[in-house]
Amino acid sequence: MIGRVISGRYVVQAIVGTGGMAVVYRAFDKKKNRVVAIKVLRPEYESDEEFVRRFSREAEAASKVSHENIVNMLDVGTDGDMRYIVMEFVDGQTLKDMIRQQGYIHPDTAIRMTIRILAAVDHAHRNGIVHRDIKPQNILVDSEGRVKVADFGIARLKATQTTTINDGEGVSALGSVHYFSPEQAKGEVADEKSDLYSVGVVMYEMLTGQVPFDGDNSVSVALKHVNEAPKSMRERRPEISKALDEVVMRALCKDATKRYQTAAEMAADLRRCITNPEGGFVKYPRTPEEIEREREARKRRKQRDRRRIQRTFIITASLMTAVLVAFVVWFISRYAHTYAMPDVVGEDRLMAEETLTRLNAALDVRYAYSEDYEEGQVISQSHRKGVRVKYDDPVVLTVSRGSEFYSLEDCLGQKATEVAEQLNALGVTSVEIEYVQSDSPAGVVVAFEPAPGRQSRQTPVKLVASGQRIMMPSLAGLTVESARALIEAEGLKLGGVSEGYASDAKSGTVIAQSVAANSQVLAGTTVDLTVNIQQTAMYYPASKLSIVVPLSGTAVRVQIRLDSGELQEVYQGALNTGTYRIALSCAEPGPHAVYVYMDGVLMEEQEIKFE
Repeated sequence: MIGRVISGRYVVQAIVGTGGMAVVYRAFDKKKNRVVAIKVLRPEYESDEEFVRRFSREAEAASKVSHENIVNMLDVGTDGDMRYIVMEFVDGQTLKDMIRQQGYIHPDTAIRMTIRILAAVDHAHRNGIVHRDIKPQNILVDSEGRVKVADFGIARLKATQTTTINDGEGVSALGSVHYFSPEQAKGEVADEKSDLYSVGVVMYEMLTGQVPFDGDNSVSVALKHVNEAPKSMRERRPEISKALDEVVMRALCKDATKRYQTAAEMAADLRRCITNPEGGFVKYPRTPEEIEREREARKRRKQRDRRRIQRTFIITASLMTAVLVAFVVWFISRYAHTYAMPDVVGEDRLMAEETLTRLNAALDVRYAYSEDYEEGQVISQSHRKGVRVKYDDPVVLTVSRGSEFYSLEDCLGQKATEVAEQLNALGVTSVEIEYVQSDSPAGVVVAFEPAPGRQSRQTPVKLVASGQRIMMPSLAGLTVESARALIEAEGLKLGGVSEGYASDAKSGTVIAQSVAANSQVLAGTTVDLTVNIQQTAMYYPASKLSIVVPLSGTAVRVQIRLDSGELQEVYQGALNTGTYRIALSCAEPGPHAVYVYMDGVLMEEQEIKFE
């Protein structure tokens, strides 16, 4: 087949995989000028109607799905007696090969990969397709880490429709027996929840490097799927979070009604594992028997509560009677020490206070704006006229501050500080001055809000004034004290001082400043400094770290894990949209894990060698 041109279009280049009924080749599509994968039905099955029907079913199923995490079908056809399916070519390796090479997958990476697998499975389920053969061999990972699920809709072969094997006369066990569900092991119909069980097995293997059930032959493995509970992943890898273990254990439930019912539901719980590793949020659907037991328990609790309420009522009634008697006695004894409340609303505050003072009343004077009463007049009293008031019960008088409103004048071009003083004198509760760069003279109002006219004194007034502009000096090469003196002399403020390293600078001198030299800034601007620290020996990678920032203002943090386990922070700052190359250095040679966080979320992890 190598070198053959199929249908006058596809030039066969190499074999990339073999299966029970087909061979997969890498080929070049002359028409589209691209590399593709071609799945060809083996010649010995081309006359077998059952195999031809299943091969056609695979093509039909593949044509119904199109998703970024599915190996998409591009073409299907025949060349003479040869039947073939053309698919996109994935330049990478299978997840099975990846697990074999690494031993196991880091939990954070495994979660992200499984969410993409579930996205593909969910897309297929929504299109009426059950995969029935989810396993690491059918999941491809390209050179950039993208996940692709292959072989959607493949019908099982005649020889592998059951896990039953003969007594060792040459029939091998089904390769996917480690991944199929208990209902498949029992020969029942597989549905969407069967695929989710298989995803749970795949994730178990990704996290631990082992499948949950293994045995000497396919029959023993199938029986374990049906009868045995899987061991907790934490017994094999204690560092796996409790939440992640709970999600996988639910996916591996023997009872399909208690598994995740949809791929989206399982993906949602996986996302919660990232922010809630302690777990406790995985909930299992209740069976009718459990619901009935819970109903009976509620009925018993209601009966107990009813008896307890009756006892409580009797005790409470007795106590209330005693309290009522005591209250009546207390009220009668206190009533004699009262006075009749006069009406002082509308009177001047001083006159009202004098009237109540003669009655030995306790006073609490408060103030409020009023449009109906002049400044200094009583607006309201806390007790109505004629009410009996105890001598130790304070009477609250609310006194008018006058009108709440005033006329805000147009103050453009006036000194901001003078305008603020005038507004404060008028009783405006909040006056804020904000300085901005402007061509107007320093200190004058260039904008303000709210608009001129009738305004409430409680409405904040914001004055935007022209700030004094300063040319930012260069601080490179200065000591911290020298830089501080220069900054303060220019009318600026020294902010935070962090440490860094530059091979061409003296120790203890400034190597970076948060505000660029020779730029125009406002007086009072805070300037952060980075000071060079002496390092005895540093090691560097072959090239700078390249990162892509998707959104402006993203907080980026880069860390290196040393052999000692210590995390060394090598970069932290806010970056705008774009691609950046960050120079890395380390005090220890050899390969180290490098982590890239964006807005607190781990976005990338890779191993880099420092020499």
